[in-house]
Amino acid sequence: MRIIRKKSQPEDPNSADLEQHYFISRCRERGVRVTAQRLAVFQTLAMDATHPTAESLQKKLKETMPSLSLSTVYRILESLENENLIRRVSTTNGIARYDGNLAPHQHLVCRLCGRMTDLDDKSFARLVVSGVRYAGFVAEELDVRIIGTCLECRSSGLRQMDSKKRNKREPYCLPFKRRKVDGRVKRFENARKS
Repeated sequence: MRIIRKKSQPEDPNSADLEQHYFISRCRERGVRVTAQRLAVFQTLAMDATHPTAESLQKKLKETMPSLSLSTVYRILESLENENLIRRVSTTNGIARYDGNLAPHQHLVCRLCGRMTDLDDKSFARLVVSGVRYAGFVAEELDVRIIGTCLECRSSGLRQMDSKKRNKREPYCLPFKRRKVDGRVKRFENARKS
């Protein structure tokens, strides 16, 4: 098992050129126009190991491309995803994040801060789901997210609230009060008004 860490700056100045040439050739093979905006979005995504959202990509590109709108970034990301040049990564909060790394890998997702890290664990590669049928459903790929708490959140003291403490503080967790009546526990609606 190996955690993949991409740097924000390429180690080799030629690697950015190689990624650019690879992207351009893949676009041309698929008949996708290579525009300055598309190239900038792809390069920014490829250099960012944090699996950015469309909003964060647009903010990064705003300095060099002030006319680049958020809707344009969404359209570019959608077209690149449809052409299998990038992939959308699902998160715990439902916000779409994107990954320029198309090599088979998994993701470690922090439940508290949302940080997402690439993980290359070869044991998952042995799982074969392509072409397997489940009750008429045809599996095409395996997308693994391992959800937990990252080291930074654990060391900084950020923790999920204990469910017992949360229930005592917030009545919405238990919509009914429980009382003993005639030796049996019965549920009554909370009389507390908001």
